[in-house]
This record gives sequence, C-alpha cells and structure tokens, in this order.
Amino acid sequence: MGISLLVVIMIINMIVTLASSDSGYGIYIPAAVAFVAGILMVTISSFAKIEMIGLGFGGWGGASLFASAIGFIVTSLVETYRHA
Repeated sequence: MGISLLVVIMIINMIVTLASSDSGYGIYIPAAVAFVAGILMVTISSFAKIEMIGLGFGGWGGASLFASAIGFIVTSLVETYRHA
C-alpha cells in the first residue's frame, strides 16, 4: 500500500508542478497531507482496532508515513534541480 500511495503522491506532484509557478511550496502539500493522515491513523489505531480493506489503521498509517517520507525526499530533489 505504501508504494501505491507513493505513486499517487508523485502523480499529484507532477500535476501541481505543471500547474504552478516556479516559486511556492504548493508541491509539498500532497506529501504533507499524507503525513498528517498517517499520524492520525497511527494515533487512532492505538485506541481502537479499525480495519479498512482488510488492513488495520496502523498499517494504513505506516504506509502513509512511508509514502510521505519518500515523497518529501523526491520532491525536494526535484525542486533542487528545477531551480538550479
């Protein structure tokens, strides 16, 4: 699930990059949303056992945190080379 979420974040990043100007931090928003969602899911999973599509919220939260971390790294590298 983490790789699937990462692919979705990268596709959204490409769309945002093409639609936005060279200055701004809008490209970081999809990874930030995935990070916040991951933290919320991990927190909720510690209080209640909730499953979604056969995977617990802890698994979804971990996958979201993985995807957001890799998304932030790739996005920052792309932005570095784009502005150089």
